[in-house]
Amino acid sequence: MSWAAYTKFEQQHSWLLNNRWAWHLLFWFGYVLFRFWPYYITFTYYPPVFLQYMLLSEVLFVGTTYVTIWLYKRLFAARKYGRYFLVGASTWILYLCVRTLFQVYYLQAEPRFRGNSIADILINNITVVLVSFLFISGCKYFKDGYITQQFEAAKKAQHLTAEVNNLKSQIAPHFLFNTLNNLYGLAVEKSDKLPELMLRLSELLRHSLYEADKALVPLSDEVEVLKSYIQLESLRLEDNLQLDFENRIPAINPYQVAPLIGIVFVENAFKHARLVQPLVVTISIKAWLLNGWFHLQVINNYKVGCVENKGGIGITNVRRRLALLYPNGHHELNINQDDTWFKILLRMRLAKQDADGTE
Repeated sequence: MSWAAYTKFEQQHSWLLNNRWAWHLLFWFGYVLFRFWPYYITFTYYPPVFLQYMLLSEVLFVGTTYVTIWLYKRLFAARKYGRYFLVGASTWILYLCVRTLFQVYYLQAEPRFRGNSIADILINNITVVLVSFLFISGCKYFKDGYITQQFEAAKKAQHLTAEVNNLKSQIAPHFLFNTLNNLYGLAVEKSDKLPELMLRLSELLRHSLYEADKALVPLSDEVEVLKSYIQLESLRLEDNLQLDFENRIPAINPYQVAPLIGIVFVENAFKHARLVQPLVVTISIKAWLLNGWFHLQVINNYKVGCVENKGGIGITNVRRRLALLYPNGHHELNINQDDTWFKILLRMRLAKQDADGTE
């Protein structure tokens, strides 16, 4: 299960995890259903005193149940398994003895009860009592194990959230550093392109500030960010650039994607361009959807020996984010290079946004 899927699951089950009394209520509701038929038979075919005895003996059963839970916390949870089962079984046998003596005392005047000896009652009920002890122990083991598992998963999810947020926080400085390096060169040249480039940069930074804090953003918005960045860099390079940008993402679609997940690859393509000049910079960028999979292909020429092998901090960052946000075969990243071309192909299985705004 992915982190996003678990987060949704944990939110749906947090009430049950944080309100343990609900487990007790669920157990006793099941017990009442289980005991309904014996009570119905007793109420229908036996004198009222039998029903009174059953109700009073339930008090003893409830008390023994919670004594068992107390023993579980003191012994079983402390890994003293042998002592727990020995003391627990003895407790339930004592419960049976006390209940039997109470039964004989309370029903001794009833003709339909006469003929039942204490030994017969004990022998006939000891198996049921011990099974009850094991069943209650099993319920407690399941409940504690389930809650522990969910809270451990929640702690893991919180750790992943912190790591993802940390990775996202690295994107804006990395992106800003590379872009300002480009703008610095234009500022030295006192280029007329600088004002418009600064305006487009401010728009991109606005997106990184407000949208990057979200877990998911509409795919169309993310594509617009890529387009804005491509336009910014295209203005800077102009005649030295041979660009092919093919966007086959419908303007209206139900898919969402992690913010700023693809801009690193587009940014790297233009960063490599600085090393190719004064030759013509050739960049091909294609984005498309296929059966719920988002595809981003970036191909650019580069100068051998001047490009870090398969990317630097930006690609290292995005690899980690992809592993956290799209695990278990929900993404594929291929990076290849030869003597002339640097190629990446990113595929991600995207989540749909429902009409109510949820995944």
